[in-house]
Amino acid sequence: MKAFIILILIQIDLIYNHICGTNKLKFKPKSIDLSSKIKKASIKNVKSSSYTPIAIGYDFSTLSRPSSMTSTIFSNVKSLLQETRQEFSKFVQVQHEEFDLTGLKNTIMDVCALDVIGQDYPNFLIDNDIIIFPMFESLDDGVLAAAAPCIIASKTHRPYGGILYINSNLNFNIKNTKAYMKQILLHEITHILVFHPYFFEQLKMNTTSGGKSYIKTSKVLAAAKKHFGCSNFPFPGVPLEDQGGEGSVGSHWESRYMLGDYMVSTAFPDYAISDITLALFEDSGFYKVNYYSGGLFKFGENKGCDFLTKDCIVNEKATFDEFCDVEDEPKCSSSRALKSKCYIVTYLSNINSEYRYFSNPKVGGYSPANFCPVAFESSTSSDYFPNHCQHGTSSSSYGEKMGANSFCFMSSLSTQSISATPVCYPVECDSTNKQIKVTVGSYTVTCDEGIHSVSGLYGNIQCPSYDDICASSDDTACNDIFSCFNQLAKKDNYNYETSYYDYSGATITNDDDDDDEYYPFATSDECKIKDNLFLLILFCLLAL
Repeated sequence: MKAFIILILIQIDLIYNHICGTNKLKFKPKSIDLSSKIKKASIKNVKSSSYTPIAIGYDFSTLSRPSSMTSTIFSNVKSLLQETRQEFSKFVQVQHEEFDLTGLKNTIMDVCALDVIGQDYPNFLIDNDIIIFPMFESLDDGVLAAAAPCIIASKTHRPYGGILYINSNLNFNIKNTKAYMKQILLHEITHILVFHPYFFEQLKMNTTSGGKSYIKTSKVLAAAKKHFGCSNFPFPGVPLEDQGGEGSVGSHWESRYMLGDYMVSTAFPDYAISDITLALFEDSGFYKVNYYSGGLFKFGENKGCDFLTKDCIVNEKATFDEFCDVEDEPKCSSSRALKSKCYIVTYLSNINSEYRYFSNPKVGGYSPANFCPVAFESSTSSDYFPNHCQHGTSSSSYGEKMGANSFCFMSSLSTQSISATPVCYPVECDSTNKQIKVTVGSYTVTCDEGIHSVSGLYGNIQCPSYDDICASSDDTACNDIFSCFNQLAKKDNYNYETSYYDYSGATITNDDDDDDEYYPFATSDECKIKDNLFLLILFCLLAL
């Protein structure tokens, strides 16, 4: 009985990793003819001939604090929203256009399914490039937020507004909640800006083949070919997710190929922004981007076309370093931003034969990545980043130190003989000599690719290549996307400061709009299964 309970708990530990709920929104974006609303003679409109950092505004009149929510959590959410839009202004630029929305109150409330709207709504698109309506909702288990565009220009299909639902049951008592939620908000707002089936279809960015969907646009394909080192790309485009239910399919990258990019369907601890996603922003025609990814996205990098076409496991052996074949084997993540272990579990039922790699049909890896075993460390009920080299807690390993420039190494360096284990060490990048300098306690290791020992210590350290850790263009070493944005933008001579205008005054409407058929969320079968599993666990525990 105890083994059965443990098995169930293993399979639901992903509940602590956010599942995007965008596709579960019972909401279809509608376009609005804004052509008659543009302010031709506006002073600010001189910006329209050039690209400037995107100015995202919020209508906080829609963000009503639930009675069960403390004022501290409410303030934290507003602060995180404001921080997140500042990150977008560092890497996304747009041509500013000003629209006077006078007379469109009811239209906006209808297309965005709003009950209230800021009294200054006519200025939403004068002061900002886009307006977002955040609101709290009781969402499905595992879903912390969901978003979709709602104000869309009828001719260009460019988004000028969006809705953002945030789970009203946020628990800020979990360690690193702020850092985790900031990543989630970056993901969800990207759905409003560009990564949404509406844009894929209207802008003809996607194609289908063999029942699967792909993004086929030129810059995305070029970035993918460069990343994977595959000039003869085997697919008609970069694959979109084709499993995981209505919350995932068609609106996220396929995790089997893009695991770790921030636009996969389930929040992955090895969190990065790829040049492939940045290229998607540009292929929309709406934006220009600064490629401030920091090179953190390493999954499949330079592994060639075979990485895309071969199975991840053949004869029960991993075909590439990104995969693994020994359950719980200690490993560093692909980006080396966190300590991990090989994720292999026994599922309750047989895995689909297409994704079955082991003789036991119930044994498999990380389900969002087509059940491929990968380096993975789940969030827990007490900590979202227990093993991240910046956000995690240092272990007793000799010389381990967490920080924005710390990375994971397989190391047995110590004052006594120990086995190799993942350890986080601070690094400096020497672009002149293409070397990494690693600080291990009071020692400095000049880390060329290979295995190195250190005089005065037992054991050795496995060093990756310079490009595996350091941004190739300079000496930057950053282990999360926001650190990369900050370090790379700071080194740039451009000024990414921008003014933001938020709104809080609300106008309540009594219009009898046809909102009766609008429900923010549909309860999925997946969530019902989780609920049943929880009850089953509880029953089993009580039975003991």
